[in-house]
Amino acid sequence: MQQEKELVKVFLELADKIKSVETQLKQLSLNERNPLGDTYLDTDEVCTLLKICKRTLQKYRDEATISFIQFGGKTLYKTSDIKEALEKNYQPALSS
Repeated sequence: MQQEKELVKVFLELADKIKSVETQLKQLSLNERNPLGDTYLDTDEVCTLLKICKRTLQKYRDEATISFIQFGGKTLYKTSDIKEALEKNYQPALSS
């Protein structure tokens, strides 16, 4: 019984370490995604980030609200361009 408890403990510690390695690998993957320094997101990632649908994102492209790149049949967005668009459209609260 004691041996089983220790085995479970070791297994759980190993699972935690595997999760940690997985998280670090994902972060490295994001950092190496673009060696030029900026990260590019695809349509699904931008929609998730901004909590909008694909049609709304298409509208933002049509209205030139958000800059984009079309490359090889895929639409990509620079994270810095998204941040710039958000800051440009920022509406401060009215002070009384």
